[in-house]
Amino acid sequence: MVTAVDAAAGTVTINHEAIPAVGWPAMTMSFTADPAVVQQAAVGDRVEFDLTVQGNAGEVTAIRPE
Repeated sequence: MVTAVDAAAGTVTINHEAIPAVGWPAMTMSFTADPAVVQQAAVGDRVEFDLTVQGNAGEVTAIRPE
């Protein structure tokens, strides 16, 4: 679920399930995103999202309603 959107910072905060591929437990986490992706997100939306991970940081590359 989207818990925050910061268009100025280019981030979307998502409360997500565990992501075993990168060893992350379920948590709430802020991700960078392209402005077009940020515009598609609204607080309270239940979403599925595509993620690119480098190190400990992730970038949402696509977001869609669940």
